Amino acid sequence: MDTSSVDTRLAALEAELDALSAESLLDQTPEQARRTAERLQRLQARLSAKVAAAVRAVDALVPVGLGGSTGTADLLARDFGHDRTAAGRQVRFAQALGQKSATEQALADGAITEAGAALIVNTLRKVPDEHQERCERTLIRDAQRLSAKDLSRRARRIADVYASKPEVDRIEDASLEAQERRAWERTELWMADNRDGTWRGGFVLPDLQAELLRTMLDAFTAPRQGASRLDKLTDRTAPEPSPFPEPVEGTHHQRQGHAFAHLVERMPVDGLPQSGTTAATLVVTMELDDLRDGLAASTLATGTRLSAGETRRLACSADVIPAVLSGDSVPLDLGRSRRLFSKHQKTALGLRDLGCVAPGCDRPPAWSEVHHPIPWSAGGATDLDNAVMLCPRHHHQAHQQGWQFRRDRRGHVQTRGPDGRWRDDGRWRPSTGSGTDPSTGSGAA
Repeated sequence: MDTSSVDTRLAALEAELDALSAESLLDQTPEQARRTAERLQRLQARLSAKVAAAVRAVDALVPVGLGGSTGTADLLARDFGHDRTAAGRQVRFAQALGQKSATEQALADGAITEAGAALIVNTLRKVPDEHQERCERTLIRDAQRLSAKDLSRRARRIADVYASKPEVDRIEDASLEAQERRAWERTELWMADNRDGTWRGGFVLPDLQAELLRTMLDAFTAPRQGASRLDKLTDRTAPEPSPFPEPVEGTHHQRQGHAFAHLVERMPVDGLPQSGTTAATLVVTMELDDLRDGLAASTLATGTRLSAGETRRLACSADVIPAVLSGDSVPLDLGRSRRLFSKHQKTALGLRDLGCVAPGCDRPPAWSEVHHPIPWSAGGATDLDNAVMLCPRHHHQAHQQGWQFRRDRRGHVQTRGPDGRWRDDGRWRPSTGSGTDPSTGSGAA
């Protein structure tokens, strides 16, 4: 394609964009508006692949120093946007994408987003060469069905495509330990007086302490809460202190951030209100053999993964429930002996369902309620085989529209609504078998 052809096609594209006015989009039906937004987002993804290719062309064809520029990123920033940092990221992404043809093609087809493509190329940097192609195919497939958050979690355990579970655990645990060290070094907090009776501030916290804080806040912000009892927070005795990383030598903000992290772990939570599950209690899940060996990572009820060392440190905390799979547990099935689900049952449901099971819903366990698929009034038992988690909105729809529920061969809840299709919630869950891909059930080669 010669230069004049490129110019002609771009001019035609610009003319079509000019012809698609914002006012005309308001003349659509609701379903048309939804389809239009989806098509434009896919076109945006396809265009981002063309932009990456154009950036590589600039890097290959334009001499350094043209117009006084110091490089491709500087030249791109001068031509549009004036953001040197963003242009630098654009150049790095374009170069990395050019080395992953399958990912670039998926982006060019509008099958994945630019953010998904960036996550894939960054993840593949840590994958051995002989497993690159298989891992790339897996991540491209997962990027089309998982949320951005779940795709990130899945990418952290991409080694399960080619390695046995012990090796995957070792790789993930080493990665998590390094991530936790970097997170602790970045931890900080700042506050400033607005001199009008209010203060402003901000913080950076590691995953663990941020999850603890969010879990506490969810107890007061989740839908359908009763009256808050904030006064209870001040008349409890804090648990005995547990071993905690010492503050690193750093800025004042860092030291304040570490103090805040201490405060979050020490805050008593037994006076916080309860929502659809044990909202103010953090649940840590790991296999019984892994707990004995002390080598594998554990999982919070929210899906966040912790290194083995961080899990051991939490073992003496009064506000963390260890949920050991394959080990002894409290009674969870109550049959017809009671109508309402117990605290322990709600905790188990939060671990199993990870929140609302409605397809596409991302509401966490703290925002969800327990639903009897077979109603109590119709003889349904109050046990885990007759229980699913639903957020208030989907709980109402389930009753109104007569939703049905079942579990697939992996034990994950599937839902069938008015359209007659069985669908799962779309959440990614770590593999529990040796070398098994949880999304397909296939073993590693």
